[in-house]
Amino acid sequence: MGLGWLAVRGLDWGLVVDNLSGVSIPLLVLAFAVFMFAAWLRAVRWRVLFANVDISVGRLFIVQHEGLGLSNLMPIRVTSEVTQLAVLTLRDGIGGPLALATLAMERVIDVVASTLILGVAFFIVPEMKNFTIFVWGAITFTVFAVGLVRLFAWSESLTLVRRFKFLAEFVTAVKGLEQQRTRLLISFGISVCYWLLVGTTAWIVSVAVDLPISPLVATVVILGTIFFATAVPAAPSALGTFEFGVIYVLGYFGIDRADGFGFAVISHAIFFLPATVIAIVFLPREGVGAFGWVRGLVGAAAGRVGR
Repeated sequence: MGLGWLAVRGLDWGLVVDNLSGVSIPLLVLAFAVFMFAAWLRAVRWRVLFANVDISVGRLFIVQHEGLGLSNLMPIRVTSEVTQLAVLTLRDGIGGPLALATLAMERVIDVVASTLILGVAFFIVPEMKNFTIFVWGAITFTVFAVGLVRLFAWSESLTLVRRFKFLAEFVTAVKGLEQQRTRLLISFGISVCYWLLVGTTAWIVSVAVDLPISPLVATVVILGTIFFATAVPAAPSALGTFEFGVIYVLGYFGIDRADGFGFAVISHAIFFLPATVIAIVFLPREGVGAFGWVRGLVGAAAGRVGR
């Protein structure tokens, strides 16, 4: 919450209220619609990674948002992946190693796609020179993530890996996904579209609040903020941290803090509330409590490793 305090410290609240009083509701509705379409594409990307598995995009959309929404309510960020994995294995009957492999590959593809966009922006937007160290950090992390996938694929033949059934099956699933080059390429293309639509959502919000930034700058601001908000300890839903990140990055583009605060709050709501609402509505319908899933998943994994 310390970063949240820094975000609001010294704000001219009268100016903030004035900025928000003229917000365009139709544009906010459009921004919400664009973001939900992007979220649907994200589920499509996940479905592409599932070969020979009978599960719909609609179901993956719900499962994805159940995890994201629960994570928004919890201080532990891995809650999202743990919940999604638990639902798929305990509710939808998908093998744990395959489900975990698709989740991991999703994250790697996400990192590669978003880093590519940041890298392109670095050479187009002059102000990006202020973030050279962050861009190089993203590139380094991307290389590490891709290298980790290659390492897992290579380790399939290792005796140590074969001793643990779940780990061996996970490594085999990762290797199988890595060899599905067409699926990976399609998933990567969808990921790029997803992040560009996220940036478009932010830009529409900026137009709604009369913030003078371009679509590319809006995309960079949101990507940078998401990288920042997920890299540092934060309150549930990155409350305060998200606003601080947005205001901090916008400052390098000449945007006043009071102008940027309204944009940050509205963007935060659009990006975080849908998943939270979906989780609240659908998680109880899965038949067991979310924490029961976590306990069940840990117990099942421990059982497999112990065999």
